[in-house]
Amino acid sequence: MMDENLNINNLSLDNECTKLLSISFINKYQVIPYAYFNGSLVVLIKNNFSYFLINKIKSIVELNISLLLVNDSEWSNIHQLINFSNKKINAIQNYQLNNEDNNDLLKENRNMFYNVEIENSPIVKLVDSIIAEAITLKSSDIHFEPMEKDIRVRIRVDGKLIEKTILPIESLNEIVSRIKVLASLDITKKLIPQDGKFTFTLNNLEYDIRTSILPTIYGERIALRILDVHKGILSLEELGLNDITYNQVLKLLHSNSGLILVVGPTGAGKSTTLQAFLSKNVLRGENIITVEDPVEYTIPTISQVQINEDAGLDFATCLKTILRHDPNIIMIGEIRDLETAQIACRASITGHLVYSTLHTNTSVGVINRLKDMSVENYLLVDALKGIVSQRLVRCLCPNCKQKQIISSFDAKFLDVDSDTIVYHAVGCGLCNMTGYLGRRGIYEIIIIDDEFKKLISENAVVAKYEKLIVKKKFQTLFESGKELILKGITSIEELRSVLN
Repeated sequence: MMDENLNINNLSLDNECTKLLSISFINKYQVIPYAYFNGSLVVLIKNNFSYFLINKIKSIVELNISLLLVNDSEWSNIHQLINFSNKKINAIQNYQLNNEDNNDLLKENRNMFYNVEIENSPIVKLVDSIIAEAITLKSSDIHFEPMEKDIRVRIRVDGKLIEKTILPIESLNEIVSRIKVLASLDITKKLIPQDGKFTFTLNNLEYDIRTSILPTIYGERIALRILDVHKGILSLEELGLNDITYNQVLKLLHSNSGLILVVGPTGAGKSTTLQAFLSKNVLRGENIITVEDPVEYTIPTISQVQINEDAGLDFATCLKTILRHDPNIIMIGEIRDLETAQIACRASITGHLVYSTLHTNTSVGVINRLKDMSVENYLLVDALKGIVSQRLVRCLCPNCKQKQIISSFDAKFLDVDSDTIVYHAVGCGLCNMTGYLGRRGIYEIIIIDDEFKKLISENAVVAKYEKLIVKKKFQTLFESGKELILKGITSIEELRSVLN
């Protein structure tokens, strides 16, 4: 019967429940066994339901039934996940069945059941179902991690790894072979790392999958990075900058020359920010050339160069040639060594605006990092125009977040009144019970003026730079995150986690 107290936002999909009815029954009668609640099986429906079907389900599952009406969008999302899960389970079972029943034959001709080029083989279906499920959950990457007795499959959603599947270790060689074939890698080489890419099609949309194979003590580890080229490039206005930081960025982007660095750890969204910068510059009709490794998203009217170190095409070599093409703006994917850093600095003091990224934990750490690369002080003083330090924080799920009065400990942490209202994560079906949905950037932007240049020339310690940042009232990463907390966009726990 219909239970008015039920709410899908307070329930989490139970994979064991979905197995109680066959996928053919689910598709035919448009019902989904979703979760257990108060001793009953919660069954999702999206239209009128007959007592005949209630009794039919009861006869199969032998449980009390509670009906929950959901809208078309919720139904479609859940139904798609169940389909992927069902395909994955069937592929694993088929693999195990073939492995048990045909062990002797496999020793003679292993490709008989696992030929990676046969699209209906269990391994092909297994790999496809895992990738499809990850794309549906808006995952950024997939990891196949071989252990002593099994393979752990994890996906990263909103920056956090989630374990999805445990596979038999016996399937590792076939999985690796399948992915190597897709990515045009050498199947015979198992003791060296390999990188490649392939295209995966889901619901008539193509996704670029960057592939990395790494040998470990238990076998080859696979990392697949999913690039959704259909999302497009975010504009500067879509980055979520507040008015202060937005105007600071505009000031930097309207410079005629200088070096602007976007810094942060891996996965902080630096490339996305650079692409937003370039999109803004495209509107000015300038000559823009980029050097990237790899080129992830193509931007119309911009010349983009793909690094190929095997062919001798590295960052330094590209930059030397690019300068002969008289660009107004140069974007370097990443500064990795002294030669690249020096060319970038020299280009920026000879009339070019240069964008690049650097892996550092703080904005002022950029200066010490470049000095560690042996970049001369005079080059830094003349070249460096601005530093954009950033992180990505998870956004609270708008469907289930709850408000509360801030604790005294957190009030002291944020330096706010004790009666301040903040929000915390709860978890619901929409956000997969994590309490978070999507991510947002927090930013710290430093404009390098004469006072900063003086500190660079004097080889000042970090504390002096930090004092100057406070004096000039530049918004810090912490303050940017605090602003999102007070607006109910993220939580105190998330900001603490991101900023350590």
